[in-house]
Amino acid sequence: MSYKQMGLVELISAIQKKVEEKTGLKCLDAVPANETSPFYYAQVVGKRPAHSKTMWRDIFTVWIHAIAEPGDSSVQIYELIQNLEEALTEDIDLPEEYELIMQTNNGIQTIKTDETREKHAVLAYEFMVCYGYKCKI
Repeated sequence: MSYKQMGLVELISAIQKKVEEKTGLKCLDAVPANETSPFYYAQVVGKRPAHSKTMWRDIFTVWIHAIAEPGDSSVQIYELIQNLEEALTEDIDLPEEYELIMQTNNGIQTIKTDETREKHAVLAYEFMVCYGYKCKI
């Protein structure tokens, strides 16, 4: 266990790996122009300290966007949401020096139709990560 806070790149990499492994779809950290759907896109939107009496820890808030193929039906976006939620019932795997304390699904934030006719859902997750233990000397 180190006393170095976990970086955002390490967190996003762990999320991308788990989502891609369990859904079979790409999970991007930036959306290139003309990217073909379906895919997921992970975005860190917040980080706050959540230290306890015994641990140094942070809570990261991540929005995961699900982008379905263009069309009028909502079935594809609902399937992407379900697959993502199922994939993240398993904890993400962090580098050895960090410990995942809690991984929480905070639900669907929005579902909309983009100008490209792609259905777009945003799901919020929180990850509490410990990066060191406090000790008295």
